[in-house]
Amino acid sequence: MHASISSHCAGAERVPKAVQAEIQQVIAGIDVAASRGSAPRIRDQFITGLKGQGWSAEIPVSRDSDMTITSMKDGIGLCLQTGNMARMYADLIKLQTLYLDNAISAAVIVLPSQPLALQIGDNIAQAARLERELEIFRKAYHVPTLLIALE
Repeated sequence: MHASISSHCAGAERVPKAVQAEIQQVIAGIDVAASRGSAPRIRDQFITGLKGQGWSAEIPVSRDSDMTITSMKDGIGLCLQTGNMARMYADLIKLQTLYLDNAISAAVIVLPSQPLALQIGDNIAQAARLERELEIFRKAYHVPTLLIALE
């Protein structure tokens, strides 16, 4: 699988190049054919690859909550969203909370590109929409964030 990258609030500068390279390597190792219902297999291969690079399992946002982000490493919070578009906004709030609590210094959000989202299901989170909306929310969501679109 391939990916394209965009940056929000200097995310490309704040997420270390070595971390970016690890994530790109994990994405390159995903060998799932895009089709309806393939999102869980894409997710599983991505998470397995991350763990192989030393990334954590899910990280709770708060001690007293079941809310989690996908992974964290070296102060970088990561959310993988291959599900419903509505879940994308929850990820933003979780990352903003961790950032304001000084638990992370930057974030990475990995989600399908628009063409991939259309192939794998209905109303799937997609990078182009998130990019547009982050510009609207720039005063509310100011975590340095690297957006990675799966292609």
